[in-house]
Amino acid sequence: MLIDGYDIGNWYDEIFDASGKARPEAEALLSIIKSQPDGEFARLQETANAALVNLGITVNVYGEGQGVERVLPFDIVPRIIRDTEWNCIERGLKQRIYALNLFLQDVYNEGKILKDGIVPEDLVRSAPSYRRACVGLTPPHGIWCPITGTDLVRDRDGQFYVLEDNLRCPSGVSYVLENRRLMKQTFPNLFASSLVRSVDDYPSKLLDLLSYISPRSAQLRAADRSLSIRNRW
Repeated sequence: MLIDGYDIGNWYDEIFDASGKARPEAEALLSIIKSQPDGEFARLQETANAALVNLGITVNVYGEGQGVERVLPFDIVPRIIRDTEWNCIERGLKQRIYALNLFLQDVYNEGKILKDGIVPEDLVRSAPSYRRACVGLTPPHGIWCPITGTDLVRDRDGQFYVLEDNLRCPSGVSYVLENRRLMKQTFPNLFASSLVRSVDDYPSKLLDLLSYISPRSAQLRAADRSLSIRNRW
């Protein structure tokens, strides 16, 4: 049941349902929270905040002068997403990022989406980030945005929606990795029992991707094919 004094309000709560009952995926977390002695939960939050300060993990806050660096906000209450729910999100994001790459390829080449009036041409051509030097360009494998930061929000209806796509220089992966490390230290038993998907392989996957789209890698593959053909003769 609800923690005393906690008000769900009229928004979607990821721990409790509308009746005040804990959602199945949050039962283990709620049990751990309730088992903490008085003051322990606050101490755990302070310990996590201190770790972020000591490690110098900061985030730039823009819109305040030239940008201010602040310690990364960290909530020790984890956001739990069911496996089936994440599978749906993952499929949608893959489809969206694929579509974004196709959009950029078309805009800088044939421009069919502009000629057909699907997207106003003036809107694209006048955009500050539009680069005329890229007209006629096709990057290796047609991948324009190899790394994408997509901001998601969950509305009061419980559905996830895309807030924005960050394609130019997305940041935040280091926060994800450090967030996970701190969370595992805070609630080790919860992670051990919940079969949480790992994020530890992100650096190696990033390296594989960068190697795949590297122009030098493409040249080396072409040279290998050429050598293979000559060897056949």
